[in-house]
Amino acid sequence: MTLTFQSRDLGRPIEIHEIHEMDLDRAREFHVELTLAIQGMDDAIGEAHRLERDAGVPFDRDWMHKARKKRRITLAFATEAKRRLFKLEGVDGTELRHRRTHQEAQRSKFLSMRHEQLRALLKEELGPGVLEELEVEAHEAAEGEFKGWLEEHGYEQLYDT
Repeated sequence: MTLTFQSRDLGRPIEIHEIHEMDLDRAREFHVELTLAIQGMDDAIGEAHRLERDAGVPFDRDWMHKARKKRRITLAFATEAKRRLFKLEGVDGTELRHRRTHQEAQRSKFLSMRHEQLRALLKEELGPGVLEELEVEAHEAAEGEFKGWLEEHGYEQLYDT
């Protein structure tokens, strides 16, 4: 059985193998449609969970199963469309990931250096002990806000504060 996606933008069903025959403009258009479809499904699934959690309105298990299956299929199409775009644009996916990793490492290093410079200036300006007290207060406030955000979205806490 071949996977198909009913494309509104292209006006017809697309079989997954057809993605590798698309020209650059079609591949871009299709990838945007797929990305928006995934976001829409994520929103609908999240809303169903929120309604169940906050209002006690249980979601239809069959609907949820179908929605998640449709999301997985759409994600498979989006992955193939992205591969096609990489090929048509002459970008090697491995090279792009490697470049992003280096960019993220440089960004992290710069932000760390900037943070240390700011901290040193604040410590000098505020005097001994004041900065540390403010940091503890900010940590506690952020921790409370973070836990509230986790609870609001129904997330399990993975990051240890």
